[in-house]
Amino acid sequence: MKLKLVLLQSALVFTCCTAAGLLLCNQLSQAQGQQPAANQAPQVEQQLPAALEEILKKWELESSKIEKLEGKHIRIEYEDVFKVEKQSEGIFYYEKPDKGRIDITGMDIKKGAKGKKIDPKTGQPYQLRPGANECWICDGKRIFSINEDEKSYEVFPIPLERRGVNIMEGPLPFLFGMPAKTAKERYFLILEINNPQQILIAAKPKRRADAANYSEAKIILNPKTYLPSAVLLIHPGGKQSTVYTFKDVVANKSRGIIRKLFTDDPFVPDLADYRLEGKVVAVAGEENVQRPVQQAAPVQQATFKVPNMLGRDYKTAQKLIKDMGFESKVYPGKPAQKPDQRIYHVYDQRPVPGEAVKPGAVIHLQLYTDPSKQQN
Repeated sequence: MKLKLVLLQSALVFTCCTAAGLLLCNQLSQAQGQQPAANQAPQVEQQLPAALEEILKKWELESSKIEKLEGKHIRIEYEDVFKVEKQSEGIFYYEKPDKGRIDITGMDIKKGAKGKKIDPKTGQPYQLRPGANECWICDGKRIFSINEDEKSYEVFPIPLERRGVNIMEGPLPFLFGMPAKTAKERYFLILEINNPQQILIAAKPKRRADAANYSEAKIILNPKTYLPSAVLLIHPGGKQSTVYTFKDVVANKSRGIIRKLFTDDPFVPDLADYRLEGKVVAVAGEENVQRPVQQAAPVQQATFKVPNMLGRDYKTAQKLIKDMGFESKVYPGKPAQKPDQRIYHVYDQRPVPGEAVKPGAVIHLQLYTDPSKQQN
């Protein structure tokens, strides 16, 4: 995935509405029209039902006990405009506080296999396709975004002030838990299911930075372990969604899955046959890249050129840009007319990739738009 740098910097669902839940829905609809400024919490804190408050506290408590977390995951991406369903699978591994690895492999699609989702207009299932083959690694000091299909990678240093921060955002949001205070500051929360079998929480972002990634998330927690069993992310615009399901999730095990798959350190990528992409000079000056492209300089002295955001979805692009110390603005462009022209993906940017800019510069991104919303 052109991996989401926030997790890249920081590690990886959910219907029984009570009267309190319905009241919460009303509060949510009112608050949505009063979005705070970017990255700022709203003035009035949402009043949560006692049951949800207790769940958040338990979730935080159980998450704080996790030193290591590993498991398998299945990712299904739905693109409603082109009626495409992409299926991937992989593993994830996390070591407290800031090391993580996610490997994702597109599933083999058997001939004649049909998608699970049905187009309500035609009654036909979505077209099945394998997802991308990709890997994301955070060693606590750098993020490696690796495209296995193209044998290419990008490296991004983590700012010194963000090192050691628990990775609770990114490609697999909510997987690594979230402090109760943070959850309430960042999301409008609704407890939809709470029984001995599962806990289902719906979360809508308060912050613009989060809302750029998904308009709503639903998280299913195991009531015994408070580990997530599934996460649903609904993308902005409502035309795309991603579902993650988790299995064989174990905590505080000594590199069980990872030890079987990797004989060396899982946070040290072997990039011998890979090319550095995007003309991003972002070497971190640490020792654990086996074959760096060039002699590394200290992270705090690293210099940057504009990374290549072309072809990325805008949420990933904005996270990458933000975490590299730049600003971004997105603009609606021409409608997507072909399968390879994905809505809300970048097809033009200024400054152009590779151009040298100062920290804090604004990178302008132009996106393919949803053709179904074009006016005649």
